[in-house]
Amino acid sequence: MTAKYRIKDTFIITGRGLVLAGTIEEGVVVTGDYIEFDAFEKKRKRRIIGVSSMRKADDKEMNVGLLIKCDNEDEILELRKWRPENELGIIVKE
Repeated sequence: MTAKYRIKDTFIITGRGLVLAGTIEEGVVVTGDYIEFDAFEKKRKRRIIGVSSMRKADDKEMNVGLLIKCDNEDEILELRKWRPENELGIIVKE
């Protein structure tokens, strides 16, 4: 394990794919790592193909978006409907 990531939401970037939105609780996340998480009672492991972050001026937490490689368009649409409720994702190297 290289990091822990708290998943708070998901959204789609048209033409790019699905983004997991949340915060890094510990460690470092880089493009090429994998995230392991449970969604709809199914364990998933997906490659991180993009990382972006932003912080609002009045916010102490750094919000981080992880663009992940999904298996297909159906999975992107399925995960967009998922409500993660602070699901913990584990970041690993392959």
